[in-house]
Amino acid sequence: MDIDGSFGYFARMPRKDPLFLNMYNEAKLLEIMKRVGLISHLKTRGFHDPIIDIDQDDTLIHYLRLYNGEKAPENLLIDLRLSDSRFAPDKSFFDEGQNLVTLDMIVIEWLSIQNPKAAFSADRPQLPGQTKPGLGCLRYLMKMMYLVAEGVIKDGFMDVPDHMHGAVMYSRNFKFFNPAHEGVLRAILRDAKGHSLGDISWGMITGSIIDTGTGQPQVYDPSEQIFPVSRRLKKYFASKRYAKKFNEVYKKKKYLFEYDRMLRMREEIMRTKKPEDL
Repeated sequence: MDIDGSFGYFARMPRKDPLFLNMYNEAKLLEIMKRVGLISHLKTRGFHDPIIDIDQDDTLIHYLRLYNGEKAPENLLIDLRLSDSRFAPDKSFFDEGQNLVTLDMIVIEWLSIQNPKAAFSADRPQLPGQTKPGLGCLRYLMKMMYLVAEGVIKDGFMDVPDHMHGAVMYSRNFKFFNPAHEGVLRAILRDAKGHSLGDISWGMITGSIIDTGTGQPQVYDPSEQIFPVSRRLKKYFASKRYAKKFNEVYKKKKYLFEYDRMLRMREEIMRTKKPEDL
């Protein structure tokens, strides 16, 4: 993967007020949030006074933070950080002789969604790397980001999830650019059906999800997950080549979730570490 900044002329123009992705002010972002249903959803969670804060740092990362009531850390609901970059996929993903493309992407550098009023419980256990319970609003953010990407004319969004549960949560709208990785993810979800997202994530961390073909634990391999917006990127994911490789892996892979072993190993890990530190 080759990623380099490409903000262009307008990104270097001095501005009095910051614009998210050099295009959206706070009022426009609030309008989009209302349009996709995010603000209504937050009201059902008890948050009635949304305050938007946008900024851009010296490394050209765009910040969008949504608070409730006032801009204070204890009131933070959503922390989204994006950068504007280019993605040059490896030639192995394309047919021989096919012209390679460089994709204009919005990279999700960081996304945190949290409910500062909630606490973890048996029904909503803490996921690895998580500090606060979520708000159940990822689908609204996906709708919002789709509209934003169309507005700035990008091929799509790209993320490299650190944890398995992150890849699963994104998988409703995102696909791994590598069809083999997508096949592994879908095969694990198929064979671990009935287990919670937290259990699956811990299964990956503890090496308790076994590839029955090799007898070895399946290792989570972070790679580019893409939310396609442009026609050419949608065409890639709909291609026969992508579908063929995906199906080869998906049908071949079989997994055994050693659940009891996961519980024992999770208990051992939790004696010395906190979930948010994993």
